[in-house]
Amino acid sequence: MIKPFSVIIHALRLWWRDWIGMILLNILWFALQIPIVTGPPATVVLYIIAQRSYEDENLEIQELWPLLREMFWPAWRWALPNGVFLGVMAVNLYIYQSAEGIGWQFLRLVWGMLLAAWLALNLFYWPFWLSQEDKSLYTTYTNCGRFFLLNPLPAIILVAFSAILMTVSVLITVPLAAGAVSLLTVVGITAVQGSLARQKEKKE
Repeated sequence: MIKPFSVIIHALRLWWRDWIGMILLNILWFALQIPIVTGPPATVVLYIIAQRSYEDENLEIQELWPLLREMFWPAWRWALPNGVFLGVMAVNLYIYQSAEGIGWQFLRLVWGMLLAAWLALNLFYWPFWLSQEDKSLYTTYTNCGRFFLLNPLPAIILVAFSAILMTVSVLITVPLAAGAVSLLTVVGITAVQGSLARQKEKKE
């Protein structure tokens, strides 16, 4: 199993090594969410930058636009089913929030757990997608699920860290200054690369 606190410390070091650039990228990412259509590709590009940082490589500013165009359709193939799933869960939880009875309470619990599990899987979706040859949704989510099975407690700790980081960022209303989103991408990349390295060592 991976060591979650080692992953977090390593990710923080990588983020801090170029913290000004990471914050600027965070601001750019946020700006690209506003038109909506550029939001998903911007998220993929942020993960690509995080992976290059993990590999001690730099991304030139002139590479950003070509990457956004290249990742447009892969990003939306991920975003559309996610949007449908999250929309259905959100509508169910909102419409039936006042419904009484044990059955409705159980359903709300199931919906909440499904929503939490889906969001947790998506923290590691793009790190796996970038590292594998088969770029299908099925294969990528299968690898995400396998990651949780191989690293149950570490994965939960990393997801909890990510949730706390985003919650604090929202509450203090300065997620851009904190660079929270860019840090989360580095955490995801670091965790997945560490897990893949351990699996490779076992095979050898």
